[in-house]
Amino acid sequence: MIKLSLDIEEDYDFDLFGICCHLKDYRLCWELNQSCKFGLKKVEDLELSVKNEVQAYSFYEYNDHENLLYYFLINNRSDYGYLIPEEKNCDYLLIVKGNLNRKENEVLISKINQVKQILAVYPIQVGELKSKKNLIF
Repeated sequence: MIKLSLDIEEDYDFDLFGICCHLKDYRLCWELNQSCKFGLKKVEDLELSVKNEVQAYSFYEYNDHENLLYYFLINNRSDYGYLIPEEKNCDYLLIVKGNLNRKENEVLISKINQVKQILAVYPIQVGELKSKKNLIF
């Protein structure tokens, strides 16, 4: 009997930004909605099972149908650990699915930096993360 194996390669075709701030998730969401003209809304928490413990991360999403972009704001911290342990200094992760060019990335970072309470925002190279599989949902 012939055995076949299936190798599945995950798709990490999105832009990822780390946001450092001391705001609660709902407050950050409101501030981003104001400064970036988003429509981020709370949906079910992102739940991961790690070492037999379920970790829940607050999760917000916005579909920009006009520009074919999808935005996801995820808390990087839970009671049991980090979604992306390599980015412990990062409080929130902003995922942008769609086609953003370099100029649009810079404009987005500039708009996010307009929020006074945000300490830093920076792009993260997804391919270099060890725990990048946590970002597939």
